[in-house]
Amino acid sequence: MTNLRLAVAPHDHVRFCDSVVGLAGKIRDLITVPKTIDELQSFLNRSDSGWPGQVDFEKITLAVTLLYAIGAAVPAENDRIVASQ
Repeated sequence: MTNLRLAVAPHDHVRFCDSVVGLAGKIRDLITVPKTIDELQSFLNRSDSGWPGQVDFEKITLAVTLLYAIGAAVPAENDRIVASQ
C-alpha cells in the first residue's frame, strides 16, 4: 500500500520553476500574440522575464504540447503559437 501511495502522491517537492504545468501557465500568458518556440525561449531566458532560472527547449516544448492538449493554444501562421480564444 505504501508504494502505491507514493506513486500517486510523490513526497518530493517540485519547485514552480521546474514544473511543466507552471511553465505552461507562464507561456499561456505570453502567447496573447503569436510567437515561435524560439521567441518564447529567448524571452524566458532573459533576466527581466520574471521567470526564475533558465528554461531548456525540451521543457518549453512539453509545456506547449500540454497547452495544445488542453485546448489552451492553437497553431498560427509561420510556425507560431497563439492562445485559443
